[in-house]
Amino acid sequence: YEMVPVTGVQTCALPILNRTLEQHAPALFRCLSPLGLRAIMPKGIVAQSAEASKAEIDCSIGQITDGSGSPMPLDAIERGMPGTNAKMAFLYSPMAGHGPLRQAWQDRQRRHSGGSTATNTVAMVTLGLTQGVSHAAALFADPDTDVIVTDPRWGNYDLVTRMHAGARIVAYPYFRDGRFNVEGLADALAKVRSKAVVLLNFPGNPTGYMPTPEVADEIVRVLNAHSGPAVVVVDDAYQGLVFDDGLQERSLYWDLVETADPERLFVMRLDGATKELLFFPGRVGFISHSLGEEASAALQSKLLCVSRGTVGSPPGPSQALVLDALRDPNLEANIAERVAVLKSRCLALRSLLAEHANPGVTPYPFNSGCFALLGLDPSIPAEELRLRLLNEYDLGVISIPSVNAVRLAYCSIAEETLPTVVERLMTAVDAW
Repeated sequence: YEMVPVTGVQTCALPILNRTLEQHAPALFRCLSPLGLRAIMPKGIVAQSAEASKAEIDCSIGQITDGSGSPMPLDAIERGMPGTNAKMAFLYSPMAGHGPLRQAWQDRQRRHSGGSTATNTVAMVTLGLTQGVSHAAALFADPDTDVIVTDPRWGNYDLVTRMHAGARIVAYPYFRDGRFNVEGLADALAKVRSKAVVLLNFPGNPTGYMPTPEVADEIVRVLNAHSGPAVVVVDDAYQGLVFDDGLQERSLYWDLVETADPERLFVMRLDGATKELLFFPGRVGFISHSLGEEASAALQSKLLCVSRGTVGSPPGPSQALVLDALRDPNLEANIAERVAVLKSRCLALRSLLAEHANPGVTPYPFNSGCFALLGLDPSIPAEELRLRLLNEYDLGVISIPSVNAVRLAYCSIAEETLPTVVERLMTAVDAW
């Protein structure tokens, strides 16, 4: 086995890395896929260059500099990022992302934890949340894995876990009696054959739903009652976009890491700047967990191995911009202003749907995030309605055939346009 340096763990071979996880994170270890068991960051160019960075003269890494460690960006590119940290923006990023950015994001997570004292580590920067899901699938999903998801759900879950990793999808209805279907989650967990990956997404896509603290407690109770082993992946893409009073105020990640038995559950969090900082093209996401130092370092070696073998290091320019944003004293006020705009749209759309109540359309509960999910009468196929709205009413929506519903992204529509959206939708339904 190749010997590799791992922060917090002595230079070690793969069996030692795996034994570290088996000892300190047994549920995680038992859920590892064959690839996850094999993964270890090699002592190749990246590791050797990291060691060489301490040398007086470092000629280890293949990036063009001025000879003194500073970049030489082209004028046309440098002009596009005035005032940004040049080394961070124009030189290779560390594989796990820039340390100051990871620390700043970890500090922000802590401020929004509701006072949690649980251990929390930002393991690495990812290229958006999709790469985070992909990393989780690579390490934990295989044909013996049951992936527990809601119906409806974000379609990329299927692409990443089933198509790429060959896992079995076990889906349960998202809603029951106007609330999150906790009983369905319990039923899905009862169908697990050997090991599971559970994907949670609150606020959700395509539902735009956040549970109350009481429902959140029930979700945590059901997961903690599972015999395991299971990896719970908390997808917090829309964290903070919550509009109603009385809803769960913090990520379920904190509730889970405070209570989970490491013999049965491992909890990891995926979040990022895409929605939380409204930086959609930046592709800056994060993987976090609550492991101790040794297990954290061992897991990071595996994560970095997967990243090195697929996309390499994350881009520097977007990391630099996110770090600048996190250091801005006006950041949270700026975010609050934009959340207020989304809240106003959400409330306006709910009011319009109530005003134009139609037996052919049943809105699912929506109170957060970016979306409203509208269930349709069985006589109105969602995809056919979508096409008719597009071709005859000049209105674009997303169809969700699995639950015969359409999704409205009110996040991208001006509030004054929402009456037109609802009128065209109801007119098309009435004309069916």
